Amino acid sequence: MKSITKNVLLYAIVALLLTITFRYCLSSVLEAKEYTLISLIAIAYGISMFASGWYFGNKDRKDLELHDIGFRFHLVTYIIFNAISEIWFLLGFNSTNEQVYGTQLTAWIYWSILTPQN
Repeated sequence: MKSITKNVLLYAIVALLLTITFRYCLSSVLEAKEYTLISLIAIAYGISMFASGWYFGNKDRKDLELHDIGFRFHLVTYIIFNAISEIWFLLGFNSTNEQVYGTQLTAWIYWSILTPQN
């Protein structure tokens, strides 16, 4: 079974560009202390990611009769968003009003929910 398809790679490129744009806009808005725009930026990012996932996911489903499409697209989204966020902070592009702890906490909570507890 082919798990990394052309449509998953195209989605990854679109997700990468959208995430970089989102991080830039979010940091700019936070630096300018325009807190009312945060929701609009987050909603626009969410709708854009959903639309691109919907488009490439439906194309993938039509091209290949796979039943695990959702997981691959979700995994790509998770990896790209968290990698870009971490790199954003490591390179110092974040706003002075933005803490890396929030991004890391979100990633840790996600994996702690999915990780089996002994």
